[in-house]
Amino acid sequence: MATDPALAAFEAERDRLSHLTRKGIGMPIAGMLYWLAVAFLLRRFPPKTALIFSFALTGMVFPLGALLTRLAGGNLFAKSATLTPLGLMLAAVQLFYWPVIVLVFNRAPEWTPFALAVLFGSHFLPYAWLYQSAGYAFLAVATTLVVTAGVIVTRSPLYATAPLLAAACYAVAVIMLWRESGAIGRKERSA
Repeated sequence: MATDPALAAFEAERDRLSHLTRKGIGMPIAGMLYWLAVAFLLRRFPPKTALIFSFALTGMVFPLGALLTRLAGGNLFAKSATLTPLGLMLAAVQLFYWPVIVLVFNRAPEWTPFALAVLFGSHFLPYAWLYQSAGYAFLAVATTLVVTAGVIVTRSPLYATAPLLAAACYAVAVIMLWRESGAIGRKERSA
């Protein structure tokens, strides 16, 4: 079976970007730390105050993720003429989640951690395709399913528990991604 040269070039570029960025492993680590911080805030402060602090804390996730990716040997800012515009669009999609989050915060604040977990977790699904990563697929699907199942079973918004459930899903995904990015390093050493 002959391989389409354009598809082969695209796949090679995707592999190259995955290697350079170490699959962006710092981002889910930063996300896990974010969820642990949110769990702390929700237990420490009154609900509205804790949620506003949680919103502000989202601004730290990207810089922390970029730093952690760098410490893991990757460069989240690696350029690709083919894939950088796509990566920027995938990251920008999260901006469109904020109207939903603000609405939930104003109408039913106790549901805000659930909404944050489902929306922010699910945003990782396209990265499963981009990085050919089971870790990102797990992160997107598991966070959404685990938090939703918890809400259905308990018949409550899981205000203080949703962040811990999300953090647990992120932790498993980080382990998976660490193994995947380790495989990248092994490939490079053997080449």
